[in-house]
Amino acid sequence: MAAAAAGGPDDCSRSGGAQTALTGDGEPEEAEEFTCPGHSLELSRRQNEQRKAGLFCDVTLVFTSSDGGVCGGERVQTLSAHRSVLSAASQYFTLMLGGQFSEALSGRVELREWSSATGPDPDTVESVIQFIYTGEIRVTAANVHEVLELADRFLLVQLKSFCGEFLMKKLSLANCVAVHSLAHMYTLDQLAQGAADMIRRNFHKIIHNEEFYTLPFHLVRDWLSDSEITVDSEQELFEAVVKWVHQSTEEQGKHFEELFRLLRLQQMAPTYLTRVVRKEPLVANSAACLQLVSDALEVHAVCFESLKSTDLELCTSYMVSSQPRFGQNMDVIMVVGGVSEGGDYLSECVGYFVAEDRWVNLPHIHNHLDGHAITVTDSHVYVAGSMEPGFAKTVERYDPNLNTWEQVCSLTIRKHSFGLTCVGDVLYSIGGHGNFSPGFKDVTVYEPELDQWHNLEPAPKILRDVKTMSVEDRYVYVIARTPVDIDNEDGLSTVTHCYDTESHKWQEVESLPLIDNYCIFQMAVASTNFYHTASCCPKSYKVTAEAAEQKISSNISDDILDSLPPEVISIEGAAVCYLGEDIFIIGGWRNSNNMDKQYRKEAYRYSSERKRWTLLPPLPQPRCRAAACHVRIPYQYLTGCQRYPMPQNLARQRDRMQQMQQLHRRTLNLRRQLQSQIEC
Repeated sequence: MAAAAAGGPDDCSRSGGAQTALTGDGEPEEAEEFTCPGHSLELSRRQNEQRKAGLFCDVTLVFTSSDGGVCGGERVQTLSAHRSVLSAASQYFTLMLGGQFSEALSGRVELREWSSATGPDPDTVESVIQFIYTGEIRVTAANVHEVLELADRFLLVQLKSFCGEFLMKKLSLANCVAVHSLAHMYTLDQLAQGAADMIRRNFHKIIHNEEFYTLPFHLVRDWLSDSEITVDSEQELFEAVVKWVHQSTEEQGKHFEELFRLLRLQQMAPTYLTRVVRKEPLVANSAACLQLVSDALEVHAVCFESLKSTDLELCTSYMVSSQPRFGQNMDVIMVVGGVSEGGDYLSECVGYFVAEDRWVNLPHIHNHLDGHAITVTDSHVYVAGSMEPGFAKTVERYDPNLNTWEQVCSLTIRKHSFGLTCVGDVLYSIGGHGNFSPGFKDVTVYEPELDQWHNLEPAPKILRDVKTMSVEDRYVYVIARTPVDIDNEDGLSTVTHCYDTESHKWQEVESLPLIDNYCIFQMAVASTNFYHTASCCPKSYKVTAEAAEQKISSNISDDILDSLPPEVISIEGAAVCYLGEDIFIIGGWRNSNNMDKQYRKEAYRYSSERKRWTLLPPLPQPRCRAAACHVRIPYQYLTGCQRYPMPQNLARQRDRMQQMQQLHRRTLNLRRQLQSQIEC
């Protein structure tokens, strides 16, 4: 840049052509304008070199910083500069050096009161002064805080805005709390809003970070007052408040009562209120806090009485007073896709809202799904594949925090009825069936960070109608059907394998490990068409591989089916999923005869606490071959009567189909009219 700015002929230009001017004698004279863009750059560069060399400097900046030694000593730092340059670039220096302040007379500017106890890094101060001269600076994650502080102090608006944009790009779960504080400190409104949004969406994770417990009282109060923070439960917030107070009991203990009032105690179970909250010393030693607990228990009692007496007014009053935060994560059984009673593919998604025992609408998926696979990760719900050829490679994922679907990298081949499971941070797709294929052996893995699928070594056999579970974030147990030469059940035999995702080795086993009710239920129905045609959400277990192996058994009890209506086992195309130890069966059809399929709206739940099955409210519409899973969704997306439009791509496809049907009907009418005329 210095060479280019040296005023070479290529940088200089003439403009305006020949212009006429008058001489002193009144005679016309030709003139031409000359512009050299590199001149100002070269001038700023040379002035900066003069500053570094101490030439013609008339002001000295003085500040104190730590020398970084073991003793933690302080050292006075000085920088020489030109007051004309500083004043031209910064209103801060214009006022300080151009008025009657002592700095203007002495030419010495002392910079005091830094946010850091050790003072600024000398290299960072040097880089900001150099920016004043040249307009260039290198900002990194390590120095952005000090650059921002200096830009704010020296009123360098453009540099301050750049630091805000830099921090916005680097915003993450690990730094959003600190960035939010910085943004407020330096009035960066857009950055503050971005950081606040991230904190709201991830508040249930942030309260487990140590950084949260260093926040001042006013910020903790502000966040607890925010109804849109995402939390798993009010109990979790109570425990976080208690831990925050215990970090400095004397200083922060005086704020406990005010923070306690911000908790929605009615959202806590009565047993938790009596056994945990009331016995916490911070609560027990405060008459006001104890009264709040008693009021919450009274609300619970009113609800119980209203339910017994069917008093709708009392029940409504209870619901209003105990409404969750808009950001509180609620248990939902999400049902995705499937086929409707009219034989149409469905893009509609619905959810069974467990706390309120009702179905809610959720956003449409962008595909027509039938025979698709589903799995749940820590942050998303993934669905992939379909029997409908146009969408058989498509993969989409749902973000509960945003309540939106987005498409990701497609599968490598078109397929359906395959296994999709999450192991660690990646997804595994195993086996499957194609419309023109007897089945697949393929094993592919998807890495969300790279948004890519790649192939691994295939399974030893074709695997269709695949169900999976994983153990120890390494081993995947697979139960599936494979084609054989013997004549039984359409030539398909059920097999069970254990797949090691590290060694890529397959081992045949007797059964799935009977770890919990979900595994026991699957093995109890493993030989039925109900199971072969069902979609089962995979489940991950934290038990060790050795413990899982000990649970493998050929002795399968069917006690879990005792209270389930016998006709449910004759249903095909149902969606099966879990919530903790509970099991859900949703939709399906009753008969396998294509001409007489009875599409079902029923949904059943097995309660592990009561050890029996119960009938849930019916689905909004009958559907079969859907997929279901448990997901936690913020309350704001579940309250009220939600309505979601059909995605544009499916709406266009529907419109084309309707136009084709209308054209077909017109053609038939014309044919009938012609046939009638001929007969006449």
